[in-house]
Amino acid sequence: MIYQHRFVIARGGRLVKRHVAFQREAMPALEAHGSVLIGAWEVWIGPEAGCGVYQIRQFESLAAWEQHRERVHRDEELNKRYQSNLSHNNDFVETAIVKCADNAPTLAREWAPVDAVRGKLRGYFEQRILYFRPGTAAAHHRFYFERLAPALEREGATLAGFFDTVIGPGTTNMGSHRSIELRRFPDLTSWQRWREAQEADQELAKLVKESWLSKVERVESVLLYPLDYSRIR
Repeated sequence: MIYQHRFVIARGGRLVKRHVAFQREAMPALEAHGSVLIGAWEVWIGPEAGCGVYQIRQFESLAAWEQHRERVHRDEELNKRYQSNLSHNNDFVETAIVKCADNAPTLAREWAPVDAVRGKLRGYFEQRILYFRPGTAAAHHRFYFERLAPALEREGATLAGFFDTVIGPGTTNMGSHRSIELRRFPDLTSWQRWREAQEADQELAKLVKESWLSKVERVESVLLYPLDYSRIR
């Protein structure tokens, strides 16, 4: 499986209008063309809070992703609706193609229909985009999955996904030096306790702030809340 990771910004109070128009004008047609939207989250804390949305779409392969793009491009009715009713709500769109890293949590291949998940319990997600110096990602990942990830499974936190970029920012001909970590919390209280533990627990603090961060070039972090049509929630 490969995944399309997309960041959409709709400023000026247009985010809610964008949600409504997207569900009406684009979401059913995109799924009919072979694109399964498995995750959609609004930014609650971080850059573009109240204006930004992250999406993850699932495809069988890069070839399937390219075929989907061709079908969407040829769908004149969809493109007409998009231009008339949706595109004016978007200020910025950034897209990357990613894949699950080795040892990352396994995501489902089949997902329930969107209407079957609406109204279901939702948690909160911290997304961290990690950048590495070229050639160092493999060493980071060994440390991350052997030592850091198990230590952070506390206060109700669970690692929901960990992806390496295939196409987009942070890639070279030799591989990826950009990863996306997605961690779920049942509520904001558990997220706060998880954050505070990394200060109060001296062993954990040293593991995170010295051992781990020395292997990372840059971290971009946001707190996300799933939209009601998000399958990952």
